[in-house]
Amino acid sequence: MKIVKAIASFIILMLIGIFISYGDTDNNGYDKFLETFNNTQADFKFYNIKANGLINYDITKNEIKDICIDILTDLGLEESDIKWEEKWNEKEKQIYIQSNTGNRGISIIGTKKNNDESYIIVDILDNKVYKNIVGIYTILEKSLYKYSNVVDISTCISGEFYKKSQFNKYDDILEKILYNMNAEEIDRIENENMISITAYSKLLDKNYLEYLGNKINLNIGIRYSEDEDKTLIYIATPIIKLDY
Repeated sequence: MKIVKAIASFIILMLIGIFISYGDTDNNGYDKFLETFNNTQADFKFYNIKANGLINYDITKNEIKDICIDILTDLGLEESDIKWEEKWNEKEKQIYIQSNTGNRGISIIGTKKNNDESYIIVDILDNKVYKNIVGIYTILEKSLYKYSNVVDISTCISGEFYKKSQFNKYDDILEKILYNMNAEEIDRIENENMISITAYSKLLDKNYLEYLGNKINLNIGIRYSEDEDKTLIYIATPIIKLDY
């Protein structure tokens, strides 16, 4: 009996260790994501988090409002900080909330497609501070999972270089990012002023998509903007969901 208890205890400890190790790896992946952006030596421009959660049960307008308020509260905002709009009729059922405080803008859309399909969509844009991005991501993820079992979150950091980089320098930057993120390039698109690659990073294995029969969870874009006379860089997981 003592042997059985000892074996059971050992298995439990191993399982706990696995879960702790998994959590640490995931956090370390996002910490490495930030460190990798820092190593590009680009000046921070903005970060963007886009998230949506599927609600697959019949939900009322007031319930959608309550969810939106709860998410805002979790993100540290108050109702006095926001503007409300709503369209709730036979053709369209949608609640729209917007908040602009200082350098951070947050919008939340609650939309009901039918009795079995509704979505909560969150968009956060901050052009002042990016080192709190992991904390914001974690808060938002936990908040959405309270109401949905299907949550999709994309995170993007953008920076800029105050000059037009030589095109061969783009490859140097990309290679360093892939190396730092322990990532393998999957696909590449390029033209005269732009390169975009998709890759799979072992450090971000929790958050991935399927693309061309491969897993991808890292998207990097570099382009030159003639209007701004700057080279812009975007690093995202799992993909860039911005027009660039």
